[in-house]
Amino acid sequence: MKRFIDEPPYRYNYYSVLRRGEPIDVKCPRCGGHACITAGENDVEWRCFSCYAKEVKEPLYQYRAKQNCNLCQRWFNVEVTDKKKISHSHTHVECPHCGSVNQCRLQRSEAYRGYYGDIRNGRDPLFGMELYFSDYVRGKAIWALNRSHLDYLIAYISADLRVRAGQAPLKTASHYLPSYMKLAKNRAVMIKTLTKLQFKR
Repeated sequence: MKRFIDEPPYRYNYYSVLRRGEPIDVKCPRCGGHACITAGENDVEWRCFSCYAKEVKEPLYQYRAKQNCNLCQRWFNVEVTDKKKISHSHTHVECPHCGSVNQCRLQRSEAYRGYYGDIRNGRDPLFGMELYFSDYVRGKAIWALNRSHLDYLIAYISADLRVRAGQAPLKTASHYLPSYMKLAKNRAVMIKTLTKLQFKR
């Protein structure tokens, strides 16, 4: 009997994988070859190993003006979206209460707040690229973010007994798998398809 000890939750979450410095394997949109998404200190980029194409996604920022109005003395917190205004450290902003114009210092913060959405239909949420380790089983999409995620899926699905580690939280990494991947009737075809993906170079 194959016994499998499950891993912690969010271990194979898109955001967690990138933040740990691990790559996410995707298909290059230009040549269809093997490409990787990696996160740097200030940006996220993908790079193809075949055609050497690449794209960098800079972080999105929000700009806000926060202070007490010079005329009515009421506090306001206004988002500034005008591209001409956000190019300066200080700008003129109308008070939303009385309409008077105030000179305000702009405060910049990341719009994402350090979080990225999760995988939908085998595509990454930042660039919309198809994952490299992806296929279909009975009309349903299956995918792995990288080789370690692929190994995890094969070990989990092929196990006869699945247990949580001692002192583990209620949720585990398998909690976020689609239910059709966990069904016993799909086990053989799932293992066959995932094993075939292991041989992709």
